[in-house]
Amino acid sequence: MLPAVRMILWRGSAAVSTELLAELRGIGPRRLVATAVRVSPQLRQGLAVTLLLALLAGAGRIIAPLTVQHVIDSGLDPDTVGPSIAVGSAAILLAGGSSLLLNRRLQSRVESALAGLRRAGLRRVHDMAASTADRVPSADLVTRLTSDLDQVTTFLQGGGIQFLTNTAQLLIATGILLVYGWQLAVPVLLITVLLLAAMTRTQRLIARRFDRARRDVSAMQSAVAESVLGGPLIRATGTQARTRARLDVAVDRSRDSLIGTLNPLHANASMGELAISTMTVTVLLGGVWFALAGSPATPRLSPGEVVAMVFLVTFFVRPLQFVVQSLGEAQNALTGWRRALELVTTPSALLPDGVALPAGPVGVVLTGVSARYAGGPPVLRDVSVRIEPGEHVAVVGRTGSGKSTFAKLLTRRLGAEAGRIELSGVPVERLGDLAGRVVIVPQDPFLFDGTIAHNVLLGRASSSRADVSRILRRLGLQEWLATLPEGLDTAVGVRGEGLSIGERQLVALARTALADPDLVIFDEATSGIDPATDAAVQRALTSLTEGRTTISIAHRMPTAASADRVLVFADGELVQSGSHDVLVAEPGPYAALVTAWTQRAS
Repeated sequence: MLPAVRMILWRGSAAVSTELLAELRGIGPRRLVATAVRVSPQLRQGLAVTLLLALLAGAGRIIAPLTVQHVIDSGLDPDTVGPSIAVGSAAILLAGGSSLLLNRRLQSRVESALAGLRRAGLRRVHDMAASTADRVPSADLVTRLTSDLDQVTTFLQGGGIQFLTNTAQLLIATGILLVYGWQLAVPVLLITVLLLAAMTRTQRLIARRFDRARRDVSAMQSAVAESVLGGPLIRATGTQARTRARLDVAVDRSRDSLIGTLNPLHANASMGELAISTMTVTVLLGGVWFALAGSPATPRLSPGEVVAMVFLVTFFVRPLQFVVQSLGEAQNALTGWRRALELVTTPSALLPDGVALPAGPVGVVLTGVSARYAGGPPVLRDVSVRIEPGEHVAVVGRTGSGKSTFAKLLTRRLGAEAGRIELSGVPVERLGDLAGRVVIVPQDPFLFDGTIAHNVLLGRASSSRADVSRILRRLGLQEWLATLPEGLDTAVGVRGEGLSIGERQLVALARTALADPDLVIFDEATSGIDPATDAAVQRALTSLTEGRTTISIAHRMPTAASADRVLVFADGELVQSGSHDVLVAEPGPYAALVTAWTQRAS
């Protein structure tokens, strides 16, 4: 598995700020279309044909009232009625056929674009900077690739495709209105411009409201997922009331955000209805007055032209009505599309010109390294240490001393604020893909809902079941495997809940061994394991650490005692370094930790 995947899946549903990170923001309205076309090239394929179909569909609708005008002005001449009906019928068929082809074409293009967007988004989740992945709620990433894009499909199926046809119809109707009588077209266009200007301002507000609503919905989904997955713990601890209160807050915030989008939507709808009614009255009354203003012998507009203008104003205002009525769904869809595009355009952590990590066990050198989390106090200060290739180092210290931060620096889940970090002589920021070369094994590893074989095979894509069996034999896990009901085909359950913590750890160790990394980091990987499984875990660890650089973030003193060297952290500083025998014999933080462990164990 790629490091970014492990960071997202193994960290569970940790509570983090629901405010979007700067890395996942920045696509404004002007960049939305350009970014969408760049990310989804399907949208521009055959664009000329798509526009032609839209024009044909719009023109077919407009021709019908013109044929009516021609029949009326001819005095219902039989020689005119037949051809006019034929032309009108052909126009209706043309509009219907073009609309059908346009719908199918756009539906196919947009759905293909959304599918490609989902694939690209998932790939970006895999290769985004681990520091970004650690700070973004998993539910937010999932929402961007599922329900946010589902909003686009929902809008599309609910009439979104008609936007293109209606736009073409609006443009053609405008041109014909200008030909019939620019004096009538000018006030209509002026009202339209004022309406669109007002709608543009409120749309910005609507976009912000929908963006906040989508974020609050993501936060609510995260809270719901935590409440469902943590149901056994909640029932066991009797914290239902506290959990419900937290869930109520998330649900209420989501509800309030969605309701908050209604006021500007209603304001837009009211403005639209007022403007459309004004346009209709202007054309009807103005058209009659304009026609009667001429002399009886030469009226400015014939009766047929007045009827045609009545039809035309209907064809003019209908697209505007559609825009106003579907503005909420359209803005919601655009917000969802934008949020997915923000994810896809997040910079990748993979450097195209990155230096490959040299083959063999990894040497680690930190020189004057300091680090802090965003906006927080320093968590590591001026740390300098060298770890030789193939060395097994244990990192110990009290909670909050900086042990896990040390591991995050080596896996690029956190960047150093000062100093230099090198892996095998290469600065860590210049390295390319570390997948398979640097692997971290957490205390409670993530397992997918599948079999043991399926989860172990994730260690290396090219491996087979025979490789899995070989790795388990090498780690001395045959006896444990024999106790399972289906052996390698034993189902582990959702998140591995069908296995004990120790058994999940055994699967993770086998998966790591199959990946064959050159630097493996155990982040408190042996704490909390039941005694019955501990012996199997220790044998597997001994085999796994052989021949590769190993760093163990240790709470158990036996783990530290078995290491080649022990690094002792206190208050963000490296205060001791040496073998277990040397450090335990001299007064200091390590001896105090060993004494406390011995007293607790006894």
